[in-house]
Amino acid sequence: MAHLLNPELSRRIQFLRYRYHFLALYVLIGFLSILLEILCFRAMEHSGVPSPLAVFPGLICGILFAFWANVRFNFKIPVAKRNRALLYFITISAGSASVNYLLKSQLETFGWKFEEARLVVAGCFFLVAYLFHRRYSFADYKRVGVAIYANGIEDIGGIHRKIGVFPDFIHVDIIDETFGMPNHDTRAYRLEVIRAYWPTKEIHVHVMSKRPSRWINETAPFAHTIFIHLEIEEDLAQLIQHIQQVRCKAGICLTMQTPVARLIPYLGMIDAVMVLAIPTPGRSGQKFDLEALDRIRQLNAARQRGHVTLCVDGGINEQNIGLLNVEDVVSGSSVLDNPNPISQVMRLQTSSNYETT
Repeated sequence: MAHLLNPELSRRIQFLRYRYHFLALYVLIGFLSILLEILCFRAMEHSGVPSPLAVFPGLICGILFAFWANVRFNFKIPVAKRNRALLYFITISAGSASVNYLLKSQLETFGWKFEEARLVVAGCFFLVAYLFHRRYSFADYKRVGVAIYANGIEDIGGIHRKIGVFPDFIHVDIIDETFGMPNHDTRAYRLEVIRAYWPTKEIHVHVMSKRPSRWINETAPFAHTIFIHLEIEEDLAQLIQHIQQVRCKAGICLTMQTPVARLIPYLGMIDAVMVLAIPTPGRSGQKFDLEALDRIRQLNAARQRGHVTLCVDGGINEQNIGLLNVEDVVSGSSVLDNPNPISQVMRLQTSSNYETT
């Protein structure tokens, strides 16, 4: 039916389907968790447990089921960050349940049954709880960025027409002559053009240079995160500090040739890590290297992984994105060369578990 609609209307419908399917699943899971809570409550009552005490086991079962189901089927949270998400989820759910039970008790004084009062009050408060969970408990779901080269030949306007506002962030590659490959006239001011097209999106800058300090001050006014390489000819620790002093998040890019062990000592200093899952940095259209999965596992097992955002760039498509236990992914040709770039962005955003076509 979508092909019968005006293209702009069809695009908006696809966006709404993507945006609200998380909410729809959250509502369904919430309803099932309350049913489980009620069943546990009645089972405890039939076992002779006093009603006030019977409430707590049911509430705990409902909260744990809701968290497990949301993580398993709705929000893709990396294993390394699930403990923090669970803490937020329990805190928000317990606070919401406390308010629920206070209001439910008032309804019961008017003759309402436990089941009726619990479902009605929970239904009234579910949206508030959902907003808190999206902001805190499930903030670390997988995001997708589209790669753009900051050079004189990239058609930024054409890319914007292809992908619109659908990506979660814009990833900008800067390559200079020190990296041993043509840079096609790299121009840092192109970030200003990118910011004009995507004024509300995060811009992540990947500086492929042996001397990245020359690019930091030029890119910082437009960047949210700046990635540099371990293999540079400058003091890495000082450069990380410089990036953070100009109010950007500092990231390190790990190539397939660099051992993970070299990066581990810097985890406490940085905000993000990008695994470059292709043989040659700076060239689009390369295949994903499966050995990158082992690198991701090593990083996820690191002691200081919890406060670092993990990103993967290179060869990402709908066949392999489900294998990536990370927060962010970057895609270039998979999106921009696709017949329907917007649909492809949404496939990647949902690890191909939710199709829009």
